[in-house]
Amino acid sequence: MSVVRGWRCSVWLLVLLFLACAGNLPEGVVVRIGGEEKSYEDFDRYVMRVLDVDASRSSSDVLSRLFERFVDDELLLRWARDRGFADEAATSHEAAASLLEASRPEISSSEIERYYAENRGDYQRPVRARLRQILVEDRASAELALAELEAGVEFAEVARIRSIGPSAPDGGLQGELSREDLPGALADVVFALDEGEWSELLEADFGFRIFQVEGFLPDETLSLQAAAPSIRSRLVAERSEAVIRQAIEEARREYNLRVAVSRLPFEYSGPYSEPAAE
Repeated sequence: MSVVRGWRCSVWLLVLLFLACAGNLPEGVVVRIGGEEKSYEDFDRYVMRVLDVDASRSSSDVLSRLFERFVDDELLLRWARDRGFADEAATSHEAAASLLEASRPEISSSEIERYYAENRGDYQRPVRARLRQILVEDRASAELALAELEAGVEFAEVARIRSIGPSAPDGGLQGELSREDLPGALADVVFALDEGEWSELLEADFGFRIFQVEGFLPDETLSLQAAAPSIRSRLVAERSEAVIRQAIEEARREYNLRVAVSRLPFEYSGPYSEPAAE
């Protein structure tokens, strides 16, 4: 009887020892997804692909965000492979693309209309100035450009000939800009001009600038028709993100994710720092 009892105790000790050891990750491993293990060197190579520098040259904040992405990518890849969305040679990006192609988030016209109605304020546009600029290196060049304007040469033509700014080939066109798009002092100058009027010489970081207001556009609310393409893109992106996040959460539960945060050679702050992840 004592022999049997002793044998049973030995078996239980072995079982407990096995369970205790099974909870620990082998040396050098920082992530285990099911039976697949990833080392810190795997993460370092991931950082190199994303940032083109090794992990030792990045801050803890950056590495924390990248480590979270690294674990999520590995979870998604394992999940996608097991469900036939990706083969062994696929990357996490390819796996995500295949999953989204299969799910094909569809956005109906009624969803776009509802989003527009609920977020109409986002499509209000303030008064904007259609602006052109002449940028030159020195005062002499600026005064020459100003003299040509006063002689009746079109502002766009002077900009094409005299300006050194990147918009010179387009006649110095800067686009449609509101007060909020411009530095305060410059906004005061621009919005004090009349349509067709140009400014006095303004000193720039290097050289001098002259601005012309071609015209003002009134405040308006973008129509549903005009806003629809951007709304559709936003909703597709949100729906796609939800599909990917759901797959990652399923993978985390299914594959008994283990993360050895204490082995990371940087101060990690993120969702995988929870004790349950160790």
